[in-house]
Amino acid sequence: MSFYQPTAGLLHALGFVAFASPPRQQRYSRASACGQETIVLYDDQELTLLEVVNGQMLYNFQGRVASEAEFRVLLRQVNWAAEPSSFP
Repeated sequence: MSFYQPTAGLLHALGFVAFASPPRQQRYSRASACGQETIVLYDDQELTLLEVVNGQMLYNFQGRVASEAEFRVLLRQVNWAAEPSSFP
């Protein structure tokens, strides 16, 4: 089965910026109202959503999604902006 991972273009449109990461990973982060939101993409099509709020690391999600629509639903479920219009 093939799983979906967001493209660098989509993540950039959502306000994420690429950061250095270990081999077989891609990391993207953006500022939030009270911290930092990070998405880690893995070579095996898994992804992790992490959030730092007021200096504390919160774990939000680790797994796989089937489509861009499911990815956007996931972002909304963890209260992250999921539309490009949310960013300048």
